[in-house]
Amino acid sequence: MDHEEMFKEFEFNEKPETILESVNGLELPDDYLDFMKEHNGGEGPLGENNYGCFYRFEELEEVNGDYELQDNWPGYVVIGSDMSGQLWAYNPEKKIYCQIDSMNTDEETYYTQAGSFEEFLTKIDEELAE
Repeated sequence: MDHEEMFKEFEFNEKPETILESVNGLELPDDYLDFMKEHNGGEGPLGENNYGCFYRFEELEEVNGDYELQDNWPGYVVIGSDMSGQLWAYNPEKKIYCQIDSMNTDEETYYTQAGSFEEFLTKIDEELAE
């Protein structure tokens, strides 16, 4: 599924006034930054099987602080969620996107791992179809 089809019913935010390159000292990836510079996140259906949100640049530090990210998931930055307990995160050291169960801090249980933003979106949609 192409990017346009993936986001056909998604409600984007207005372009950001401020661009973040990192959160809590962790670098954000270029493909995610390209998306955010254009849309600054949003909420809605993603593909055929998923629903979720990507947090605005202005919310990222607060959201990551609220989830005590550096204590619970060191090295990860939360960028969004499916709004039912699954967080979408990025690890700049490992260069992976993944889903994290907000109730579980065991890295062995992370799933939907992908090396790019687009691959991550495709995988989370496909996994929900199974």
